[in-house]
Amino acid sequence: MSLATSVQETRTESLPEGIESPTAKLVYLALDANGTATVDELRNTLDLQKLVLFETLGTLESKGLVAADGRYYLTT
Repeated sequence: MSLATSVQETRTESLPEGIESPTAKLVYLALDANGTATVDELRNTLDLQKLVLFETLGTLESKGLVAADGRYYLTT
């Protein structure tokens, strides 16, 4: 098994169930890796529009997977 395959399997296994969209997976993994992030930090890191991020973060938050702490978001 290659290192890339091992890393990919580890990351996939660490994703909670219920995250289906590729964008939501990307945002969740970025938050999980960084601990916390603002929308602007996520926008710069992931090169996504703010509107997409707010919608995605709202969906993740409604599922109880992400929490907002002031202006920072973090995985729960």
